[in-house]
Amino acid sequence: MRNCHLDDGVAWTEFHAWLLETVPARAKAGNPVSEREAEDKILELRRARPGFISESFNSISAAAGNAAMCHYATSPERNALILPENPYLLDSGGQYETGTTDATRSFSFGTRPEGYDRAYTAVFKAFHALMTLRFPKGTQGHHIDAICRRPLWDLGLDYDHGTGHGVGHQLSVHEQPQRIGKPYNPVDLKPGMVLSIEPGYYEAGNFGIRIENLVEIVEEEDGFLAFRNLTLAPIETRMLLVEDLTELERQWVNSYHAEVRRKLCPHLEPATQRWLKDATVDV
Repeated sequence: MRNCHLDDGVAWTEFHAWLLETVPARAKAGNPVSEREAEDKILELRRARPGFISESFNSISAAAGNAAMCHYATSPERNALILPENPYLLDSGGQYETGTTDATRSFSFGTRPEGYDRAYTAVFKAFHALMTLRFPKGTQGHHIDAICRRPLWDLGLDYDHGTGHGVGHQLSVHEQPQRIGKPYNPVDLKPGMVLSIEPGYYEAGNFGIRIENLVEIVEEEDGFLAFRNLTLAPIETRMLLVEDLTELERQWVNSYHAEVRRKLCPHLEPATQRWLKDATVDV
Protein backbone atom coordinates (compact mmCIF):
# COMPACT_ATOMS: atom_id res chain seq x y z
CA MET A 1 0.00 0.00 0.00
CA ARG A 2 2.87 2.40 0.74
CA ASN A 3 4.40 1.66 -2.67
CA CYS A 4 1.24 2.42 -4.63
CA HIS A 5 0.93 5.78 -2.89
CA LEU A 6 4.39 6.68 -4.16
CA ASP A 7 3.31 6.05 -7.76
CA ASP A 8 -0.03 7.75 -7.20
CA GLY A 9 1.75 10.75 -5.68
CA VAL A 10 3.76 11.18 -8.87
CA ALA A 11 0.52 11.27 -10.88
CA TRP A 12 -1.09 13.72 -8.44
CA THR A 13 1.92 16.06 -8.55
CA GLU A 14 2.11 15.99 -12.35
CA PHE A 15 -1.63 16.70 -12.47
CA HIS A 16 -1.35 19.54 -9.95
CA ALA A 17 1.40 21.24 -11.97
CA TRP A 18 -0.54 20.74 -15.24
CA LEU A 19 -3.80 22.07 -13.76
CA LEU A 20 -2.38 25.29 -12.30
CA GLU A 21 -0.60 26.11 -15.55
CA THR A 22 -3.27 24.99 -18.00
CA VAL A 23 -6.50 26.37 -16.50
CA PRO A 24 -5.51 30.08 -16.66
CA ALA A 25 -3.71 29.70 -20.01
CA ARG A 26 -6.59 27.89 -21.71
CA ALA A 27 -9.18 30.30 -20.30
CA LYS A 28 -7.18 33.25 -21.62
CA ALA A 29 -7.02 31.57 -25.04
CA GLY A 30 -10.81 31.10 -25.07
CA ASN A 31 -10.65 27.31 -24.76
CA PRO A 32 -11.21 26.53 -21.06
CA VAL A 33 -10.45 23.16 -19.48
CA SER A 34 -13.56 21.14 -18.63
CA GLU A 35 -14.23 18.97 -15.59
CA ARG A 36 -14.20 15.83 -17.75
CA GLU A 37 -10.90 16.81 -19.37
CA ALA A 38 -9.28 17.22 -15.94
CA GLU A 39 -10.71 13.86 -14.85
CA ASP A 40 -9.28 12.23 -17.99
CA LYS A 41 -5.91 13.90 -17.42
CA ILE A 42 -5.24 12.35 -14.04
CA LEU A 43 -6.30 8.97 -15.42
CA GLU A 44 -3.81 9.40 -18.27
CA LEU A 45 -1.05 10.22 -15.79
CA ARG A 46 -1.92 7.21 -13.61
CA ARG A 47 -1.86 4.90 -16.63
CA ALA A 48 1.78 5.88 -17.13
CA ARG A 49 2.69 4.59 -13.65
CA PRO A 50 3.97 1.00 -13.22
CA GLY A 51 1.43 -1.46 -11.86
CA PHE A 52 -1.61 0.73 -12.51
CA ILE A 53 -4.77 -1.31 -13.15
CA SER A 54 -7.79 1.01 -13.09
CA GLU A 55 -9.51 3.83 -11.28
CA SER A 56 -10.59 2.83 -7.79
CA PHE A 57 -13.85 4.78 -8.25
CA ASN A 58 -15.32 7.35 -10.61
CA SER A 59 -13.44 10.59 -9.97
CA ILE A 60 -15.31 13.58 -8.55
CA SER A 61 -14.07 16.40 -10.78
CA ALA A 62 -16.04 19.45 -9.74
CA ALA A 63 -15.74 23.19 -10.39
CA ALA A 64 -17.45 26.03 -8.52
CA GLY A 65 -20.89 25.05 -7.19
CA ASN A 66 -20.63 21.49 -8.50
CA ALA A 67 -18.03 20.83 -5.79
CA ALA A 68 -20.72 21.47 -3.17
CA MET A 69 -22.34 18.17 -4.24
CA CYS A 70 -20.29 15.57 -2.38
CA HIS A 71 -20.82 12.79 -4.92
CA TYR A 72 -21.00 14.85 -8.10
CA ALA A 73 -20.12 13.08 -11.35
CA THR A 74 -19.50 14.46 -14.81
CA SER A 75 -21.46 13.22 -17.80
CA PRO A 76 -21.86 14.22 -21.47
CA GLU A 77 -24.69 16.51 -20.35
CA ARG A 78 -23.01 17.77 -17.16
CA ASN A 79 -19.44 18.89 -17.74
CA ALA A 80 -18.74 22.40 -16.49
CA LEU A 81 -15.77 24.54 -17.40
CA ILE A 82 -12.96 25.13 -14.91
CA LEU A 83 -12.48 28.88 -14.93
CA PRO A 84 -9.73 30.81 -13.10
CA GLU A 85 -12.21 32.70 -10.94
CA ASN A 86 -13.78 29.47 -9.59
CA PRO A 87 -12.27 26.99 -7.12
CA TYR A 88 -12.01 23.34 -8.21
CA LEU A 89 -12.06 20.01 -6.32
CA LEU A 90 -10.78 16.61 -7.42
CA ASP A 91 -11.47 13.40 -5.46
CA SER A 92 -9.76 10.54 -7.26
CA GLY A 93 -7.94 7.24 -6.75
CA GLY A 94 -6.40 4.25 -8.43
CA GLN A 95 -6.11 0.48 -8.19
CA TYR A 96 -2.51 -0.71 -8.47
CA GLU A 97 -0.93 -4.14 -8.26
CA THR A 98 0.32 -3.09 -4.83
CA GLY A 99 -2.91 -1.58 -3.47
CA THR A 100 -5.59 1.10 -3.59
CA THR A 101 -5.45 4.89 -3.35
CA ASP A 102 -7.99 7.66 -2.70
CA ALA A 103 -7.23 11.36 -2.16
CA THR A 104 -8.91 14.73 -2.52
CA ARG A 105 -7.36 18.12 -3.16
CA SER A 106 -8.96 21.55 -3.52
CA PHE A 107 -7.50 24.11 -5.94
CA SER A 108 -7.67 27.83 -6.61
CA PHE A 109 -6.41 29.82 -9.59
CA GLY A 110 -6.67 33.42 -8.39
CA THR A 111 -9.55 35.31 -6.81
CA ARG A 112 -11.82 33.23 -4.60
CA PRO A 113 -15.39 33.56 -3.31
CA GLU A 114 -15.93 35.46 -0.07
CA GLY A 115 -15.40 33.14 2.89
CA TYR A 116 -13.47 30.53 0.93
CA ASP A 117 -10.09 31.06 2.60
CA ARG A 118 -11.64 31.09 6.07
CA ALA A 119 -13.42 27.80 5.37
CA TYR A 120 -10.36 26.26 3.67
CA THR A 121 -8.23 27.11 6.70
CA ALA A 122 -10.79 25.50 9.02
CA VAL A 123 -10.86 22.35 6.86
CA PHE A 124 -7.07 22.16 7.01
CA LYS A 125 -7.11 22.62 10.80
CA ALA A 126 -9.69 19.81 11.05
CA PHE A 127 -7.55 17.59 8.83
CA HIS A 128 -4.47 18.32 10.94
CA ALA A 129 -6.34 17.61 14.19
CA LEU A 130 -7.03 14.01 13.18
CA MET A 131 -3.84 13.36 11.23
CA THR A 132 -1.83 14.10 14.40
CA LEU A 133 -4.14 12.38 16.91
CA ARG A 134 -2.87 9.75 19.37
CA PHE A 135 -5.54 7.52 20.90
CA PRO A 136 -5.75 4.49 23.21
CA LYS A 137 -6.59 0.94 22.22
CA GLY A 138 -10.33 0.35 22.24
CA THR A 139 -11.05 3.65 20.50
CA GLN A 140 -13.79 3.52 17.86
CA GLY A 141 -14.42 5.87 14.99
CA HIS A 142 -17.38 7.70 16.51
CA HIS A 143 -15.26 8.48 19.58
CA ILE A 144 -12.89 10.73 17.60
CA ASP A 145 -15.12 12.22 14.90
CA ALA A 146 -15.81 15.42 16.84
CA ILE A 147 -12.08 16.03 17.35
CA CYS A 148 -11.81 16.50 13.59
CA ARG A 149 -14.94 18.63 13.28
CA ARG A 150 -14.20 21.08 16.12
CA PRO A 151 -12.24 23.66 14.04
CA LEU A 152 -15.29 23.90 11.76
CA TRP A 153 -17.79 23.83 14.62
CA ASP A 154 -15.91 26.73 16.23
CA LEU A 155 -16.93 28.81 13.18
CA GLY A 156 -20.49 27.47 13.03
CA LEU A 157 -19.64 25.21 10.07
CA ASP A 158 -19.95 21.45 9.49
CA TYR A 159 -20.01 18.82 6.74
CA ASP A 160 -22.69 16.25 6.01
CA HIS A 161 -20.60 13.15 5.36
CA GLY A 162 -18.33 10.79 7.25
CA THR A 163 -14.84 11.83 8.31
CA GLY A 164 -13.15 8.61 7.24
CA HIS A 165 -13.80 5.22 5.65
CA GLY A 166 -11.83 2.01 5.43
CA VAL A 167 -9.91 1.22 2.24
CA GLY A 168 -9.23 -2.34 1.04
CA HIS A 169 -6.13 -3.70 -0.66
CA GLN A 170 -7.14 -4.00 -4.33
CA LEU A 171 -10.69 -4.19 -3.00
CA SER A 172 -13.38 -1.64 -2.21
CA VAL A 173 -12.31 1.96 -1.77
CA HIS A 174 -15.08 2.16 0.85
CA GLU A 175 -14.17 -0.91 2.87
CA GLN A 176 -16.01 -2.08 5.98
CA PRO A 177 -15.99 -2.35 8.95
CA GLN A 178 -13.80 0.53 10.16
CA ARG A 179 -15.02 4.10 9.71
CA ILE A 180 -14.89 7.52 11.38
CA GLY A 181 -18.14 9.45 11.58
CA LYS A 182 -20.96 10.66 13.78
CA PRO A 183 -23.01 7.40 13.72
CA TYR A 184 -22.27 4.70 16.30
CA ASN A 185 -19.89 2.11 14.84
CA PRO A 186 -18.75 -0.46 17.44
CA VAL A 187 -15.49 -1.45 15.69
CA ASP A 188 -12.16 -0.89 17.43
CA LEU A 189 -9.54 0.94 15.39
CA LYS A 190 -6.55 -1.43 15.20
CA PRO A 191 -2.99 -1.39 13.84
CA GLY A 192 -2.84 -2.26 10.14
CA MET A 193 -6.20 -0.77 9.28
CA VAL A 194 -6.18 1.78 6.44
CA LEU A 195 -8.64 4.69 6.53
CA SER A 196 -9.25 8.03 4.89
CA ILE A 197 -9.25 11.32 6.78
CA GLU A 198 -11.37 13.77 4.79
CA PRO A 199 -13.06 16.76 6.42
CA GLY A 200 -14.72 19.29 4.15
CA TYR A 201 -17.03 22.25 3.85
CA TYR A 202 -19.66 22.93 1.17
CA GLU A 203 -21.55 26.09 0.26
CA ALA A 204 -24.44 25.25 -2.08
CA GLY A 205 -24.16 26.80 -5.52
CA ASN A 206 -20.80 28.37 -4.72
CA PHE A 207 -17.95 26.03 -3.80
CA GLY A 208 -16.88 22.84 -2.05
CA ILE A 209 -13.68 22.14 -0.11
CA ARG A 210 -12.21 18.81 0.95
CA ILE A 211 -8.73 17.62 1.90
CA GLU A 212 -8.27 13.85 2.03
CA ASN A 213 -5.32 11.57 2.73
CA LEU A 214 -5.18 7.86 3.45
CA VAL A 215 -3.50 6.71 6.65
CA GLU A 216 -2.50 3.44 8.28
CA ILE A 217 -3.01 2.85 12.00
CA VAL A 218 0.23 2.07 13.87
CA GLU A 219 1.04 1.23 17.48
CA GLU A 220 3.58 3.50 19.15
CA GLU A 221 6.14 2.55 21.81
CA ASP A 222 3.86 3.41 24.73
CA GLY A 223 0.99 1.31 23.38
CA PHE A 224 -1.08 4.24 22.10
CA LEU A 225 -2.20 4.21 18.48
CA ALA A 226 -1.62 6.86 15.81
CA PHE A 227 -2.24 7.53 12.14
CA ARG A 228 0.76 7.23 9.80
CA ASN A 229 0.36 9.09 6.52
CA LEU A 230 0.22 7.21 3.20
CA THR A 231 -0.84 9.84 0.62
CA LEU A 232 1.93 11.85 -1.05
CA ALA A 233 0.50 14.87 -2.86
CA PRO A 234 0.99 18.62 -2.38
CA ILE A 235 -1.64 20.47 -0.36
CA GLU A 236 -2.50 23.97 -1.61
CA THR A 237 -1.32 26.53 0.95
CA ARG A 238 -2.12 29.78 -0.88
CA MET A 239 -5.68 29.65 0.50
CA LEU A 240 -4.54 29.21 4.11
CA LEU A 241 -4.90 32.15 6.47
CA VAL A 242 -1.47 31.63 7.97
CA GLU A 243 -2.21 34.02 10.85
CA ASP A 244 -4.97 31.61 11.97
CA LEU A 245 -2.65 28.59 12.08
CA THR A 246 -0.89 27.42 15.22
CA GLU A 247 2.86 26.85 15.16
CA LEU A 248 2.25 23.09 15.26
CA GLU A 249 -0.08 23.29 12.23
CA ARG A 250 2.51 25.29 10.29
CA GLN A 251 5.26 22.85 11.25
CA TRP A 252 3.10 19.90 10.21
CA VAL A 253 2.33 21.14 6.68
CA ASN A 254 5.97 22.14 6.16
CA SER A 255 7.14 18.72 7.35
CA TYR A 256 4.55 16.98 5.17
CA HIS A 257 5.71 18.86 2.09
CA ALA A 258 9.33 18.05 2.91
CA GLU A 259 8.36 14.35 2.96
CA VAL A 260 6.51 14.74 -0.37
CA ARG A 261 9.56 16.36 -1.98
CA ARG A 262 11.99 13.81 -0.56
CA LYS A 263 9.98 10.81 -1.73
CA LEU A 264 8.66 12.09 -5.07
CA CYS A 265 11.43 14.24 -6.55
CA PRO A 266 13.60 11.24 -7.58
CA HIS A 267 10.65 10.05 -9.71
CA LEU A 268 9.72 13.40 -11.30
CA GLU A 269 10.96 15.13 -14.44
CA PRO A 270 13.23 18.13 -13.71
CA ALA A 271 10.56 20.69 -14.62
CA THR A 272 8.05 19.06 -12.26
CA GLN A 273 10.68 18.85 -9.53
CA ARG A 274 11.20 22.60 -9.81
CA TRP A 275 7.44 23.22 -9.76
CA LEU A 276 7.02 21.03 -6.64
CA LYS A 277 9.79 22.87 -4.79
CA ASP A 278 8.22 26.23 -5.63
CA ALA A 279 4.71 25.05 -4.76
CA THR A 280 5.67 23.68 -1.34
CA VAL A 281 7.71 26.48 0.19
CA ASP A 282 7.29 26.75 3.95
CA VAL A 283 4.27 28.67 5.25
